[in-house]
Amino acid sequence: MLNLFYSYTTGVDDAYIITIKGNKYSEEYSKRCQQSCNAVGQSYKIWDAFDGTNKNSPIQIPDHSKNDALTQILKVTDHYLTRGEVACALSHISLWRHCAAIDKPIVVLEHDAIMVKKFEQHSSFNSIVYLGGTEWTVKKWPILSIPPHASEGPNYHFICRAHAYSIDPTMAKNLLAYVIENGICRPLDIMMRVDKFHVTHQGLYAYDNNLDQTNDTSIKARALNGRTTERNDKLEW
Repeated sequence: MLNLFYSYTTGVDDAYIITIKGNKYSEEYSKRCQQSCNAVGQSYKIWDAFDGTNKNSPIQIPDHSKNDALTQILKVTDHYLTRGEVACALSHISLWRHCAAIDKPIVVLEHDAIMVKKFEQHSSFNSIVYLGGTEWTVKKWPILSIPPHASEGPNYHFICRAHAYSIDPTMAKNLLAYVIENGICRPLDIMMRVDKFHVTHQGLYAYDNNLDQTNDTSIKARALNGRTTERNDKLEW
C-alpha cells in the first residue's frame, strides 16, 4: 500500500552522468565529471545515453530503455532536429522517467559538467533546480545576477542549458506529460520553458566546461547554434 502514495522526499537519490557508452570523447568528459563528484562527495551513477553520433545508422537505444513503453510512444514533431538533438532529448527524458519511477529527486549531469559542491536536498517542490554554469565561473559574474534561465538575446524564456540540474518526481511527471503531448518539438533546452516549468537556483553547484569545443559528442543539444551548424545532419523521414 505504501507504494500507492507519493513519498515527497527531498533527499537527492544520486547524480546521473549521461555518457555515450564506447565514445572516446564522451567517456573522457564523463571521467572528469566523475572525478569532480568524488572530490565533493556527490554520489553518482553512469547513465547510458541514446547515441546519435553515427550518421549512417538509427539512434542507438541504451539497454535501460529498450523495453520501455515510453520510448516506443515518443515521437519527434520537429523534423529539423538533428540526430544529436533528438538523442540528447531522449537521454534526458529517460532520466525524467527514472525519477518518476523511483519517486525521489535526482541530479542530471551531462558528461561535460563539473560538480563543485555537493547537492543533497531538492527543497523546491515541483521545480527544476539549475545548478550553475560557466557564467558563474569563466565569466566571473556574480551568482545572484544570473537568471536561472536564459537564451541568446534579451529574452529569458528557457533553462540556461541543461548540463546540470535537479528535478523532483512531480516536475519529472510534468515534463513527461509535456513531451508525451507535444512530442520532441524543440531542442531539449528550449523545451524546458520557464513559462511552463518552474526553474530556480540555490547557488553554484556545477558548471559546464568542454575539454575541446570541436569534439562535441551530441549530448549538448546546442539548442540555438546547433540548428544552424548541424543542418547537414538533419533526420531523414
